[in-house]
Amino acid sequence: MATEVLMPKLGLTMTEGTIEEWKYKEGDAVKKGDILFSVATDKLTNDVECEEDGTLLKILLPEGETAPCKSVIAWIGQPGEAIPDASGAAAPAAAAPAAPAAAPSAASAAAPAAAPTAHADRPAGAYVLATPYAKKLAKEKGYDLSQIPGTGPNGTVVAKDVENFVAGPKTSPMAAKLAAELGVDVSKLDVQGRVMKADVLAAAGVGAAAAPAAEAAAAVESNDEKPVKVNPLRRSIAANMTNSWHTSPRVTYTRPVEVTAMKDLRAKLKDGLKEQGIKLTYNHILMKVVAKALTEFPDVNASFADNMLTRHKHVNMGLAVAKGDGLIVPNVKNCEEKSLAQIAQETEALIEATRTGKLGMEDMTGGTFTISSLGPYGITSFSPIINQPELAILGVCDMVDTPVVRNGEIVIRTMMNLSLTADHRVIDGVMASKFLKRIAELLENPYMLLV
Repeated sequence: MATEVLMPKLGLTMTEGTIEEWKYKEGDAVKKGDILFSVATDKLTNDVECEEDGTLLKILLPEGETAPCKSVIAWIGQPGEAIPDASGAAAPAAAAPAAPAAAPSAASAAAPAAAPTAHADRPAGAYVLATPYAKKLAKEKGYDLSQIPGTGPNGTVVAKDVENFVAGPKTSPMAAKLAAELGVDVSKLDVQGRVMKADVLAAAGVGAAAAPAAEAAAAVESNDEKPVKVNPLRRSIAANMTNSWHTSPRVTYTRPVEVTAMKDLRAKLKDGLKEQGIKLTYNHILMKVVAKALTEFPDVNASFADNMLTRHKHVNMGLAVAKGDGLIVPNVKNCEEKSLAQIAQETEALIEATRTGKLGMEDMTGGTFTISSLGPYGITSFSPIINQPELAILGVCDMVDTPVVRNGEIVIRTMMNLSLTADHRVIDGVMASKFLKRIAELLENPYMLLV
């Protein structure tokens, strides 16, 4: 009997996934443990293993398409084996059918609950957080995402919000783009049927003579290559960075730190740890130092929402890791309680899992502070963007031998700039400066970690 292949649920918050790549074609033999496909969410991309031997009979969800978790995306069985009618299974625009509900009363049947209507506080075309599947549904239905109230985390628009939305007139893609650029609210247009380009131009007061220029603003001809759709990871980065930029009034503070003692500490410890199979890097020492400092500055190890400050009990230290053309931030849990060796082991395991597609959703969530290191690339100063909903991020720069004055004499010391970007809603200049000063003290005398 043929077996269903389901869209996996890789974490508690995952609601849908996008097929990034099928590793086999229909008709290919597959074995248990083989990588069958890669699935991308708004946070990460993971390889999914085949759960049994057989033949890949049918692929229902093509590459690049999205479906809800637990929906059927393929069938595996014996060659020539019949499979159930899959005409609607795992269709990108269709969710799995809901379980039968109890028969409604006459009163409830006569007066169904009202569906959400347009979001009155957002201008048409405004940026809004939305899942990939919600964006796809909105595009198919001709809805303006900025007008749909979101019920997901941080107001994110999810698929059910689009499905439940009661919109005004539907809008063609060209009309929606033109409306956003001309500042026209299509939900207020009195149009019979679909809103078209001409309706937007008329509402904007653009005459026939000016229409070509307005159209040109929406569709500029060029000799560039054809635009390509970016992968889910890059779309997630774009959405998260834009959200952070609009959420946090941020200030970046940069301080030079002498790291001669940190280099000496690593030199003394690395060989002994290497014999135990542990790789010790400067980032590991920085993580230990920053975790110690965060325990002394609880308002930095916190998050802020709805005028409420939440101080986190533990330091879950995120480290930005490059993967392909993207960036992923797994985090080491309870960093303040762990030894330097434990931090090194867990960090390297997370980096390896990131690069091999084995990272779990739990490794990506719950972070309270992030370190981003561009030192290996020769960067001496930069302004990292806060990883929401955290309140700060530390940028680590290159170590440079620099002439400095010590006891009235010019000497050469290894210096490194630290760039702290902080959310000014909670962390003012004095607190940020004291926090950076404390990190500098610990790096310049790392043996203070022992007391």
